[in-house]
Amino acid sequence: MWIWIWSAIVVVSLAVQFVLGRRLWRALRELNAELRSLRVTASHIAVELSRIGAPPATGVLSPRHGMNLATRA
Repeated sequence: MWIWIWSAIVVVSLAVQFVLGRRLWRALRELNAELRSLRVTASHIAVELSRIGAPPATGVLSPRHGMNLATRA
């Protein structure tokens, strides 16, 4: 009797892991597509800014966290 309960628990847990894994994989693929699109958009903006003579950006600044905020400002 206990073997059937344990087997059911294993089967249900594997099914849940499979479904959640697929959802996570799909979300990561969508995130990568959005990042790729953002990268392309940023490169197009850089080209347009270079056409009007704007100085190129030096890079993206990292967010400032923690107690050294005043020293880095």
